[in-house]
Amino acid sequence: MNLAQINESYELRDERLDSIPENFERGVTSVLTASELGVKPIGWRFYTAGTPLWRFPSSHGVVLSSKPVSVKISRGETLFLAENENLGLYATGESRDEAIRAFCEQLIHFYEHYKELNWNRVTGEARRLKEIYENFFKETRK
Repeated sequence: MNLAQINESYELRDERLDSIPENFERGVTSVLTASELGVKPIGWRFYTAGTPLWRFPSSHGVVLSSKPVSVKISRGETLFLAENENLGLYATGESRDEAIRAFCEQLIHFYEHYKELNWNRVTGEARRLKEIYENFFKETRK
């Protein structure tokens, strides 16, 4: 995945966030686990499905999650969007599989990034993400 694809994913995310009213309150708390696999419409011509993932192949081996990572797949007019708000990951692809593959590549990238950071160099959201990647993910060799 190249930088243009990553930027396109985050631009699409920002577009979607702009359409949410400012006084909107989420009815449920976000969690790291997935509970449903059903497909349901969320808007005109847009559909979403939750997909739990446990294994993420990397160049060094496989990164395993201790809990399923919920990936919400949305289908737009031309692209699929794979996202997890808790991890702040948003990826696009021309097919559902491409979007999931791009999502997995981003997860591996940020897993390796946060794993390398020292605790004294992270604050706020970065600290929260480092805790998630250290507590819920483990790399195994091929």
